[in-house]
Amino acid sequence: MSRYTALLAQTVLHGAELTPIHNAAVVLRDGKIEQILPAADFQAADLGVGDVVDLGSRTLMPGMIECHNHVCMDARLPGHLEMMNGSECELTVTGVKALRDDLLSGVTTARCMGDRFYLDMKLRKEIQKGRLIGPNLLCSGIGMRAIHGHGFVGLPHSGVEEFRRTARENMLQGADFLKIFATPGMPPIDGGFVPHFLSRAEIRTVVEEAASKNLTVAAHCVGGQGLVDCVEEGVEVIDHAYCITEEGLELVAKYDRWLDLTSGILLDPSREEFLSPAGAEHCRRTREATFACMEKVMKSGVKFALGTDAYHSLLYREVDYAVQCGASRLNAVKGVTVNAAKMCRIDHKTGSLQAGLDADIIAVDGNPLEDVLSLSRVPFVMKGGVIYKNEQP
Repeated sequence: MSRYTALLAQTVLHGAELTPIHNAAVVLRDGKIEQILPAADFQAADLGVGDVVDLGSRTLMPGMIECHNHVCMDARLPGHLEMMNGSECELTVTGVKALRDDLLSGVTTARCMGDRFYLDMKLRKEIQKGRLIGPNLLCSGIGMRAIHGHGFVGLPHSGVEEFRRTARENMLQGADFLKIFATPGMPPIDGGFVPHFLSRAEIRTVVEEAASKNLTVAAHCVGGQGLVDCVEEGVEVIDHAYCITEEGLELVAKYDRWLDLTSGILLDPSREEFLSPAGAEHCRRTREATFACMEKVMKSGVKFALGTDAYHSLLYREVDYAVQCGASRLNAVKGVTVNAAKMCRIDHKTGSLQAGLDADIIAVDGNPLEDVLSLSRVPFVMKGGVIYKNEQP
């Protein structure tokens, strides 16, 4: 029998409901969770030869899932949007650091929403080989935008055959899902008209191509008619939704779609210094309306997960904003664990602490079900049974 590792902690958030178990042990073997049991029962058990990591008063929980990431864009850098036109070498350097920062912050899986040069997939291979440190990556490859539409990280397309070709190329390269850009990046000032850049035929083509390999499609979409078109044509996940209406929420619920929220882009003042003056002003002028919209989202009860849009290592802020907008602490934490895994279709592998799942586990100082900002204090990170960070209590 192979050697085991046991993690002991004052609190373990167990299962799909993140149920707190006090004074518990999580026993791991061969990169998987073998069992979770009271610490006293572990001490009395005969499990063979192994190692024990005592995390003291900390809380053990699933590794976080960053649901809207870009490997080679770093929103912590001034002018990061314009940097997307950099060389493959320049973008790779950015990505290597960002991925390491993400993992050490407690993100064990990241959903990558488009990168140039297929760098998300190239760096995924290097992580799998053990040559780079970073989260497990779910990759979309080249984001598809309209030739006249928004999408800093996407490439321009026009007509169904161009979308079809890139969809197939992404799948050839190993995409886990496909990404389209349906609307502008920011909500309109003063609640005005939301442009939409893709025809229903173009959206439908990407959805049909993805379905041929049982993949889903995600859409950058802030709201408006673009949201209606995407939901009705089969797009599974609407990313951002900054100005979704009551009617839009009803449509999302009717078709059982997901929202992937990135509210901090507009609600977090700390991000303004990394934008152009015009971009920062736009955020300030739409902040109040965005907050009110996110309150409606939380009140509606639609399914949601959370992401930062490349604000690497700062995912905990999105959880905090979800709570500020009315989500329960439990549902907010699920937005980066249990429900995030469901949205990404990986809940059979990760996203919760249950026997048989991958040993993607973090420890935090405090209990996020009582204080979500404890997610900013992550002294222990394990991915696939390998410890990447272990600060002593």
